[in-house]
Amino acid sequence: MKLPHLILGVSLLLLAGDLFGQTNQARLFIPFFDRDSQSNVVVAFCNLGRGERCPLEYTNVLSNTNLFTQMEQKEISEVFVKYKNITTNFGPSGTLLVNLYKTNYTVQAIDKAVNIENYIACFQHTNSDAREEVIFGGGVLIRVRNKANDGYNVTFNCTGGGTLLNFWEVKQNLINGLFIGFDDNRPQGVTWDYKLANFDGSHLEEYRRYTNGMVFGKFLMWNTQNGNLMLEADFKEPYSFDKHRTDLQTFQQHTR
Repeated sequence: MKLPHLILGVSLLLLAGDLFGQTNQARLFIPFFDRDSQSNVVVAFCNLGRGERCPLEYTNVLSNTNLFTQMEQKEISEVFVKYKNITTNFGPSGTLLVNLYKTNYTVQAIDKAVNIENYIACFQHTNSDAREEVIFGGGVLIRVRNKANDGYNVTFNCTGGGTLLNFWEVKQNLINGLFIGFDDNRPQGVTWDYKLANFDGSHLEEYRRYTNGMVFGKFLMWNTQNGNLMLEADFKEPYSFDKHRTDLQTFQQHTR
C-alpha cells in the first residue's frame, strides 16, 4: 500500500473512532425521576453533591436577566417583604380579613400517625377581586387568586439551616410560568419564625418553568452554600414533574 493511502486509511479509522466515541458517551439522567420517562429530557450536567462552578449565565440571583424578566424581578422582590407582618387577623396591605378557621387532620407517617393543626385566614383585596388564603402551620402557605383562578402561591418553610421560600405562578389553578426556590441560609435554631427570614441578596436553590401544570424548558438547581451549579436540564416536551418522581413514590408508599 502506498504511504498516502496508508495515512488516509489511518486518518479515517481515527475519525471513525472519534465519532463513535462521541455518539456513545454515557447519557445523563435526573436521578430522582424514573429513567423511562426521560426520553425527551436533555441533561447537560448533574452533580447533586457540591456541584461545580456555575456558568455566569446561570448565576443564581434575582438580578440575573437570563432567568427573570423585569416584571418577574419586581413581583418577587415585593413577595420577599409583603408577608413579613401578616398574622391570622391582619393580612397584607390593601386587604381585609373575611374568614378565619382552624383545621385538624391526621397523616399516617412511616411508623406513626401525625396530627396536623392549621389556621386558615382569608383576606379580600379592597381594590380588586383577588383573595389571599394564608395557611399557618409548620410553615406558611399563601394562595393568591382572582375570580379566574389566576395568581400565585408562596411558601415559607424551615430547612434546619435557615428558611426556604418557594414561589410559583398559577393560571386556572394549574402551575403555569415560573417556579423558584430562594434560600435564606441564616439558621434560627429551634425558635424558627419565617418573619425573621431575610431574602435580600438571597440565592436561588431551584428554577423551572411550567405550562398548564407540566414542567417545560430549563430546570436548574444550585448548592446555595457555595453557589455551585448542581443540575442543568432541558425538558423538550411538557413533563409531569410529580408523577415521575421516584422519591415521592417511595414517600407515598410509606404514608398509605
